[in-house]
Amino acid sequence: MDRRSAIIAVGVGQGARDPGCAEGPRVLKESGVFERLAAGSPSLIWHDVPVAVSLSSPALVVAQACDALAGAVAGITAEGRFPIVIGGDHSIAMGTWSGLRRALAPPGLFDLLWIDAHMDCHDPSTSPSGALHGMPLACLLGRCHPDLAGVACPGPPLTPGRVTLIGVRSFEPEETAFARRTGLRVVHMEEIAAQGLAAVMPLPAGPFGITLDLDAVDPGDAPAVGTPEPGGIRAAELLDALRPLLASPRCLALEIAEYSPPHDVAGRTAALMEALLRAAVQPGEPP
Repeated sequence: MDRRSAIIAVGVGQGARDPGCAEGPRVLKESGVFERLAAGSPSLIWHDVPVAVSLSSPALVVAQACDALAGAVAGITAEGRFPIVIGGDHSIAMGTWSGLRRALAPPGLFDLLWIDAHMDCHDPSTSPSGALHGMPLACLLGRCHPDLAGVACPGPPLTPGRVTLIGVRSFEPEETAFARRTGLRVVHMEEIAAQGLAAVMPLPAGPFGITLDLDAVDPGDAPAVGTPEPGGIRAAELLDALRPLLASPRCLALEIAEYSPPHDVAGRTAALMEALLRAAVQPGEPP
């Protein structure tokens, strides 16, 4: 099935400790991935979101990029296309999901599957590193960095009870407290290891989106990330679990973040990126 899709590329790396992920979209495009996907999906388009890297602080760069990204996601969704956002560090999630929320008329509720080794629930007062890519979920839920509030996350916050963190294995106590206080569901890596990803991956009954930080994947399968964490989800298991979700007509958008080409060993992470993009652009039959 040739889904009417748009790859939205936003090469922002200022939110991460390792800015190499800013090169991810450019490297993928130059590898010919768009041409290979478009050969089987002629309706596919590629849209680059500008990133003003000359701004005076990383927070301003991220805020501007997320604001532009939110507008792109909202506009492309309104055109009836399936947005596939690729980054860039995971701070882009603020723009992606704010934009989707804006596109739903009236502004509607959707579930969000947040696949990540980390919780991304810090704010500046709790973050050990101060890196913005550790803060996007907290910001989307209303606890935003003061330089990002109202710009990177325009519109109302997401509903915590409709967000599920999947694959978590590296986090701080403050993030656990935030998750408990807000009602976030957290599926830790130990649960996945015991039961298998397909068994614990929710299939929401209503509309939903998927955001994937590639550090959720085991570094042996996806080494090209800025903050690798051992003991992650295997790439084949992830693809098997995501394919039926991406084929569902209830899936509204996909986001993939943190591909850092300087760390790619033998092109393994690029190959996984292409497989994920193909599963989104050319989904199988819905469950």
